[in-house]
Amino acid sequence: MPAISRNEHIHKLLISRGLHHGDIKTVPLEGGLWNDAVRVDTGERSFVFKTFSKVDKDAFFPNSATDEAEALRRLSEFDVSPKFVAMWPEENLLVYEYVTGSTWAGDVEAVAKLLKRKEAADPTGFSLGQFIPTELLAEGDAIFGKCHSSKPPLRPPPIDILPPDHLSLIHRDIGPNNLVGVGDGLRLIDWQCPTMGDLTEDIYSFLSPAFHIVSERDALTPLETARFFHALDLPSSKTRYEQLAPYFAWRMTAYCCWRSETHHDPSIRERYRRASAAEYASSYAQK
Repeated sequence: MPAISRNEHIHKLLISRGLHHGDIKTVPLEGGLWNDAVRVDTGERSFVFKTFSKVDKDAFFPNSATDEAEALRRLSEFDVSPKFVAMWPEENLLVYEYVTGSTWAGDVEAVAKLLKRKEAADPTGFSLGQFIPTELLAEGDAIFGKCHSSKPPLRPPPIDILPPDHLSLIHRDIGPNNLVGVGDGLRLIDWQCPTMGDLTEDIYSFLSPAFHIVSERDALTPLETARFFHALDLPSSKTRYEQLAPYFAWRMTAYCCWRSETHHDPSIRERYRRASAAEYASSYAQK
């Protein structure tokens, strides 16, 4: 950031793209675990200015401004995500329209409908995700290998499964805090790690107890899960979820164990510890 105030810098950037020339108001946004985000109000429009932090090259959740920008462009016509506005790659800075509303308030049917809308987006060109049991187990093994005190629990045996009928644009992190709005106005934010993969992964991340616990929410109940699948109305995806959930859960259990050892905030480490235990227990309840 230049040696001027953040407001002055944002104002100059807005002018440079012809977005706004008058006064602005900025409000820091909280809730994300990685990046710095600021709401910018112009009086007519509201934007999010999101500056991306660097993560390890082999991070489990990559953090790419260019990938998020491209995902937002592709999703623009499907009422799934915020609207892309601008990007300054040299500053690792992305700007998109601010989504008005509160974070997700429990409407599982709205999430199911959003996922169905998302299926229309083109996933080509993004990195290929992992969704074969042997691949998911190997990723979990590698993450457990980085842990110092967490011992791997019982490993699910791999199974053979056919590939999905088609590949989808996958968000990978559909926790409650990444869902904003209500009903058909629900939007999915924070697209910094999209992949080309199996819709099952996004179904899993929404239903996973770990993602809810890390977001300081209660895990979904069996009734809420049933309502979600009823609204989704994709029987083949439900079957794939039932087959693959233990393997996604093994990988997420490993990730939560690692984060419970390495996150700098003790309260968040404790959240990850509880999330790993709930994730593992849930995966074996399904077996």
